[in-house]
Amino acid sequence: MKESHGPEIAEPASVHGPGRAPAGMPLTIRLGEREYAALVRIARSRETTAAALIEQLVLHALSKTDVPPPADSHPARRHTSYEEATAGFSRDQPAGAAPHL
Repeated sequence: MKESHGPEIAEPASVHGPGRAPAGMPLTIRLGEREYAALVRIARSRETTAAALIEQLVLHALSKTDVPPPADSHPARRHTSYEEATAGFSRDQPAGAAPHL
């Protein structure tokens, strides 16, 4: 692959296989057949992959866009420990064992 991208991209996510984003959430982009064929032709002419081209495009667009701060959200309720959640319940008896009364 030609090293035409900047130093901030170590390797495209496509190197790790489908559905594996090494540093974030996976992104799905739907293209028509003509658009995808054009993208593949452009990628081949640049000696790279269509996935790497899309990744470069998205990262470049994100670097030029103001990203809003994360929402200030709080959990709806406090965390419940396992002991609290299972209080009042007894263990299951093994199959064939007589119940304790």
